[in-house]
Amino acid sequence: MRIPEVRGRFDKIIKLMLMMAREMEVLHQELHRRPVVKRADDSSEPMTPMLSAAIRVYAIENPDLTQMEVGKHFNVSQGRVSEAMRGKRQ
Repeated sequence: MRIPEVRGRFDKIIKLMLMMAREMEVLHQELHRRPVVKRADDSSEPMTPMLSAAIRVYAIENPDLTQMEVGKHFNVSQGRVSEAMRGKRQ
């Protein structure tokens, strides 16, 4: 093989390597994780049959309170109060 032929093959190899390097850079960017999203605090009380019954009794005794107010009283969400009132959480 002569020098011009070798130089030509080197040029092709260099172009191919540059294309591969660009592709590797694109793929590397895809490997990054998304930033952590802070989730809501999990500081509410765990729902137990006893707590569910207490919520129902308290809500019946205080019909003027909203579910949100009942939930604040027991440190649970409005949704948990609704589930307790409907008998979903026992």
